[in-house]
Amino acid sequence: MNERFYGPWWQGINSKLRSQIFINDTPTVEIDFRSLHIQILAAREGMEVITDPYVLPPGQFPGFDEAEQRKLVKLLVLTALNARNLRTACSAFRNGLENGHSGKHLKDSQLKKALLVLKRQVPWLHKYLCNDEGIGLMFDDSQIVERVIKRCTDAGLPVLTVHDSVIVPYTHSRLLKAIMVQAAEEVVGRPLPLEAEHAGLDDMRDKPLEIQQDFEWWRETARCEGYLQRLKAWEESHGQVVVSLGMKQRKARAG
Repeated sequence: MNERFYGPWWQGINSKLRSQIFINDTPTVEIDFRSLHIQILAAREGMEVITDPYVLPPGQFPGFDEAEQRKLVKLLVLTALNARNLRTACSAFRNGLENGHSGKHLKDSQLKKALLVLKRQVPWLHKYLCNDEGIGLMFDDSQIVERVIKRCTDAGLPVLTVHDSVIVPYTHSRLLKAIMVQAAEEVVGRPLPLEAEHAGLDDMRDKPLEIQQDFEWWRETARCEGYLQRLKAWEESHGQVVVSLGMKQRKARAG
């Protein structure tokens, strides 16, 4: 499907649940390409996206606060990039909201007005809206992610991908960032900005030891009973004991 990697269960859960994923009994960090499709188009245009492109002046959608408005603008822009015309973009925008969401009552005229405000803020972007750009952009981002998966696999680093973000053991966030930057540069011609809700353990390695230890303790989410049972069953069936990558690093430091 447009060369993207679809299907695994972690793509169907929310970011809060994804933050609780463990790989090899090790906490993880999810690193995103920030505003990926906008950044790909900016690279194509030779432009820079300095501010958040989805933040418009307050009051574009009456009844929604600034955080809610940003989410709606983001959905509208990404929908418009995939649409052939404004009418289908507006319809697809409303269809993309959950049943009962107040945004379903937004009229075409209100959505069009928001896109005009966006045009004033990011003039070069307007020609790509409602011009069926989505398939090409998804192909570009799939080429980036394919490179990330291959390089991580070659390095023995397990990763999980969610289209424009990558989940990795939190002991290797710096390596993943370097790989993502290189992959983006190869595909679009320049590095693309990254963001992550949480730092990786290796991001803390320049901090005092007690701060590193506090961070490890904070990220060591309690394992639920179901997880522990599945882990034990896997170890017994494979004849192996899973050792946290963080534990391996602590032993190496002590060693």
